[in-house]
Amino acid sequence: MNGLPDSVRLGTGEGGLPVVDIDSPRARARLYLYGAHLTDWTPAGQEPVLWLSPDSLFEEGSPIRGGIPLCLPWFSKGPGGDKEPMHGVARITTWDLAGVSDSDGTITLQLALRMEDWSASLTVTIGEELDLELTTSNHGEANLQVEEALHTYFAVSNVADISIAGLDGAPYLDKVAGGEATQEGDVTFSGRTDRVYESASDVAIIDPGMNRRIEIAKDGSENTVVWNPWDETTRSMADIPDDAWPGFVCVETASVGGNATILLPGTSRTIATTYVVHSLT
Repeated sequence: MNGLPDSVRLGTGEGGLPVVDIDSPRARARLYLYGAHLTDWTPAGQEPVLWLSPDSLFEEGSPIRGGIPLCLPWFSKGPGGDKEPMHGVARITTWDLAGVSDSDGTITLQLALRMEDWSASLTVTIGEELDLELTTSNHGEANLQVEEALHTYFAVSNVADISIAGLDGAPYLDKVAGGEATQEGDVTFSGRTDRVYESASDVAIIDPGMNRRIEIAKDGSENTVVWNPWDETTRSMADIPDDAWPGFVCVETASVGGNATILLPGTSRTIATTYVVHSLT
């Protein structure tokens, strides 16, 4: 692509995969075209906000572990539990870089994916805030069931010492204990956690150890998914070091399960999120 802003560079990342590197006065970032996968966002003067596994694979056919995977057009194995690959094809397919712009140091990337019967576009705006807008369109002749999740891995000081505000009173599906429950107070962590909350509310990660609050605003999202594998599950995962689980938490802007959307031919839907980091003191 010709005419890139000075703060944007096309290059080669891990595994020889093409990347877009951003180094502007407002933020540093890296996005892999494979999966349209943002692996780094570091606002100026701050610590990295995203977590990336040092053991992640960077090869076609395997998802990148960490950053912001795009789960599309289904989440997990789909509403019926029969879909493959896990979390859909978007995160293991190379997207096209359709546009780049610079507005006073805030960089906007436009990415596009075209499949046989559907397409997707991702707009990523990178600066002191991070905005992601994912649109899925049905250009086939039949109805299309769509689930979407921005499966973000946030870097934290220690998952056992953080909390997530904004989900008090929300019902959730507990995939660890089984069954449904209702959240009481802030979400805290004392073991493996895998929950799908029924909530369109904004949330925030409160991390005293890093002296920061990560605010997560949502639009077009009826679920928040919260996940951490803890120690035992991590030992069974080849792409995460055994001792790495305390350093991240997944808080996902999503519409999944019973909130899957049926897209009629010629229609589309959008899910979006904004991340802002504030100091606690």
